[in-house]
Amino acid sequence: MYSNGSVVQRGSGSGGSSESRPNGCHHQCSTMEVNHNVVVTDSEEKRKEAEILAEKAREETSEDRMVSLVLKLVVCLLCGMVMGLALEKGRVFEPRSIRCQFTYQIWIMMKMFLSALATGLLCLATLSVLPFTKRAFEEARIEYVSCISSKGILMASIGGMLLGAGMALAGACPGMVLAQVGAWAGQGSGLVTFVGALVGSFGYAVCHPFIDRSLGRSTPYKRHLADDWVSHVPFALLALVLAAVTAGIVVAIELWRPWRTEILTSPAENFEPTWFMTEYAWPPYIAGILIGMLQIPLVLLIRDTLGGSSSYCTISSQILITRRMEEAVPYLAKFKRGLSSWWQVFFVTGVILGAMSSSLLSHTMSKVDGVGWGVSFFGGFVMLFGARFAGGCTSGHGISGVGVLALLSFIAVAAMFAGGTVIGLIGWGMGKAEVIDPFCPL
Repeated sequence: MYSNGSVVQRGSGSGGSSESRPNGCHHQCSTMEVNHNVVVTDSEEKRKEAEILAEKAREETSEDRMVSLVLKLVVCLLCGMVMGLALEKGRVFEPRSIRCQFTYQIWIMMKMFLSALATGLLCLATLSVLPFTKRAFEEARIEYVSCISSKGILMASIGGMLLGAGMALAGACPGMVLAQVGAWAGQGSGLVTFVGALVGSFGYAVCHPFIDRSLGRSTPYKRHLADDWVSHVPFALLALVLAAVTAGIVVAIELWRPWRTEILTSPAENFEPTWFMTEYAWPPYIAGILIGMLQIPLVLLIRDTLGGSSSYCTISSQILITRRMEEAVPYLAKFKRGLSSWWQVFFVTGVILGAMSSSLLSHTMSKVDGVGWGVSFFGGFVMLFGARFAGGCTSGHGISGVGVLALLSFIAVAAMFAGGTVIGLIGWGMGKAEVIDPFCPL
């Protein structure tokens, strides 16, 4: 039978039937099978290409992260070098300057501290309003508050007083002791203070569970910041007002006690400076301005603020070489890894290098008097124990905490000066009575 040019054959065979397909069907089916194979092949190739591209993207992301990490650590090192240079040139790192500040006979430390605070406030206020830096500022501020969220008024007060007492004893602070190490102050007494501080950080880590249970806050304060209490006033305005007040105090102190009248004659004999980097001393307020400006790169790159006491925890945590040791001292173990911990190590290394470079340029390396090694070690221990107790040091609480308007930092700084003043006046009295060597040699 013929139908539409097709031939249909019917028949039987093997109990079944067969019929021929319409003309051209064999060709069409073969083409469909070929096309199907092509589609499958194309799909596999595209999938493989996608996997290759994804792998390259992961590699590039990993490389980008590594480059970003290295860049951040290099910037931290350079920032530390600037701070070390400023501390050494400002002469604020000398044990004499720190001890005599707590007896209120020399005002170099106060001028540097308040200048750094005023500059930091100005920088942070600016970062808080610029559209392209506002987010970085907010993240840095949140990071700071998270570090003190478990602290209360009592811990900030006790820790601050211990910090101040240790500073008065050792003639150092967690940041300035690094400059003492770099400039080899007191023929190595600065290094002894540094070792005592490392032991102090470990000692606090061991005591932390008991201290936290006894004095820590299980529920953080709802309002840590000054602008939380005056929500209708923006942070930038409050910061600028405080910066103006602190700058005014610096000017008043300088007019009353010019900085040149408070520094000693350069111990570099037969050496005449040829440019500003070889000068023996810079105005302390210039040193403070340099230190305060470091808030900008740290906030923008690290999303953190100026500080140094956490680095002691990171360094001392490296002795926890096994998992069991980390579990035994969990407070210290959390500082062992990560950029959030290690950036400060690079920063404090830079402080040592900066102070070393500055002292070599001015020919004053190892020519600064220190304090006795026993007092240095004990002072360093108390100083760092107090800093971790309070959740920050002179730069952490004093420059950054007050800089972000954290209320606990105001309390900690006041307590620091109170503790340092008590020890300073006791030491000054004992020195006057010739019970000990002069506590604050003028």
